[in-house]
Amino acid sequence: MSVVISKLKNVVKSRRLNVFLIFFLLAFFILVLARLSASYTNTVDFKVVLKNIPDEMIVLNDSTNTLKLTMTADGFEWMRYYLKTPSVGIDFNNEVKKADSLYVWSLSRGFAGINNQFNKDVVVKTINPDTLFFKVDINAVKMVPVKPNFNISYSLGYNVLNTIVTVPDSVKIIGPESLLLKIDKIETEVLSRKEVYKPFSTQLSLISETKNSQIKVKTKAVTVNVKVEKFTEGTLSLPVNIINVPKNVKVNYFPKTINLSYYTSLENYNTIDVNDFEVVCDFNEHNNKYSYLTPKLVKAPTTIKTSRLHEQKIEYIISE
Repeated sequence: MSVVISKLKNVVKSRRLNVFLIFFLLAFFILVLARLSASYTNTVDFKVVLKNIPDEMIVLNDSTNTLKLTMTADGFEWMRYYLKTPSVGIDFNNEVKKADSLYVWSLSRGFAGINNQFNKDVVVKTINPDTLFFKVDINAVKMVPVKPNFNISYSLGYNVLNTIVTVPDSVKIIGPESLLLKIDKIETEVLSRKEVYKPFSTQLSLISETKNSQIKVKTKAVTVNVKVEKFTEGTLSLPVNIINVPKNVKVNYFPKTINLSYYTSLENYNTIDVNDFEVVCDFNEHNNKYSYLTPKLVKAPTTIKTSRLHEQKIEYIISE
C-alpha cells in the first residue's frame, strides 16, 4: 500500500514540475517578444555593394568600403543584422560622380538612395563617413562571335535546313585591351545528340578561352534552336548556258541540259522549280588541250540543303 501511495506522490510532483516548466517557458517567450518588439537605436557596419557600374569600368577598391549606419529599429530588425553581415547598394551610375582622378559618393547625393532600401519602420539617423572614394580603371569592351560546338546526328531522312546559330550569336567581353586582342571567339560546351528527328531548344554554357580573372564575359550561356525537319531528294533538268563567248565566235555544245539532284525539307519541296537555279560554263576557262567545259551551279535557292550536278563535262566545238 505504501508503494502505491509513493508512486501517486511522484506523479503529482511530476505534473507540478511540468506545469511549472510550461509557465516558465511561456513567460520567457513573452519576455523575449516584448524585448524584440521594443525599438532600439544602435550603429552597425554595412558593406557597400556597387550597382550599375558601366561595362568598361572596373572599381579597384569597392570591397573595402563600409558605411556605419545609426538607426532606430525594433529588435526583430536588429536580430537580422546581427545574424548576417548587412549590405547597402549604391547606384554607381546615378549616385557617384567623377572628381579629378577619383569617383566620389557623397551623403548629400546618396542619402535618399540608402534610406529607400529600408522599410518604413526603420529610421536612419546618421551615416558615416559622409564621403566614399572609388578608384576606377577603364577597360576595353569587345564583341566576339560565339562558336557553337555540335556533335549531332539525325535520324534517316531528317536534317536541318540552315546552319545552326546561337542566340545571341556574339557576346561582350571586357578587360585590358592587350588581352582582348588575343581573343577572336568564345566557344560553347559540346552539344551531343544522336538520332534526332524533332525540333528542340537548349542552353549551352560558354567556355572562356582564358582563365585570366581580368577578363569578364558578360553572357554566361546562349540558346540554340534546332529546327529538325523531314527531308527528301528532288531532281530537275536545267538548261546550260555558256558565258563570255566572243562576238566573232560561235560555240556548239552538248548536252544543252543537265540533271541536278537536290536535298530539301519536305515543307519546301513543292516551292522549288527550274527558275530557282542557273548552270553556266565560262568560255574563258576553255583550253585547246580539251574539248569540254566544266558546268557550275551559280544560282540556287536558300531552301535547299545540298545539290549535285549529274554531269561534270560539257563538250563543245568552236566555229569562227
